[in-house]
Amino acid sequence: MRKILIVFIFITVLAAGCVTVVAPPASPAPAETPAASSPAATPPPAVTTGPAQGTAPSFNLPEVAIFTVTPGNIMSGNYATVTWDVRNAFDVAIEPGLSIIRPQGSQPVNPPFTTTYKLTATNNQGSILATTTLTVSGVPPTIDTPVVKNFTASPSVIQLGASSILSWQTVGGSSVSIDRGLGTVPGEGSTQVSPDATTTYMLTVTSPLGAQFQTVTVNVK
Repeated sequence: MRKILIVFIFITVLAAGCVTVVAPPASPAPAETPAASSPAATPPPAVTTGPAQGTAPSFNLPEVAIFTVTPGNIMSGNYATVTWDVRNAFDVAIEPGLSIIRPQGSQPVNPPFTTTYKLTATNNQGSILATTTLTVSGVPPTIDTPVVKNFTASPSVIQLGASSILSWQTVGGSSVSIDRGLGTVPGEGSTQVSPDATTTYMLTVTSPLGAQFQTVTVNVK
C-alpha cells in the first residue's frame, strides 16, 4: 500500500513538473498614428507692377498764334481782312459772321460799324478766346489815323511762373499804351509778361483823329 502511495505521489509530482504555464498573449501594440502632415505653405500673392496711379493727365490747350484784322481802321464800305492761325484745336469759330472755320485762314470783312471779332478755339482740354477790333469810320483814313497792325502773345498759353512775350506794331498814333500796368509803350516793340492767372491785355493807340485798340490773352494753366 505504501508503495502504491509513493508511486502515485511520484507520478503526480512528475506530471506537475511537465505542466507548461502559457502566458496570455500580449496585447498587440497600438498601431502608430502617422503624424499629421502640416499644410503646405501658401506662397504670397505675386505683386504686379503697373503704371503709377494718380498721374495728372497732360493739359494742352489750343494756341492762338495769330488773330489780326488789317487794316485796323477802314472807311465805311471798304474791306479789311481777318487772319488767324490756331493750333491744337478741333473746333474754331469767329464771331460775328464767320461761324465755324478751318484752323488757319483769312477772310475779307466789311462791317458797317466798328466791330470786335471774337475767336474761340476748342479742344478736349478747354477753350481759348482771342479778340481783335476793326474800327469803321465815315471818313477815309489818313496818315494820322491810328492803326494797330498787330498785337500778339507768344506763347499764348503758359505754365504758372513762365513768361510770354507781347509784341505789337502800330502806325499813325501819337500815344500808345498797354493796360495791366504796362503803361505807355513805343509804337512798335515787345515786352515780357508773367501773369499769375489768365489775363487779357489791351493795346490802345490814339491820335487827334481818334483811337484804335486791340486785345490779346495770355492763358495760364
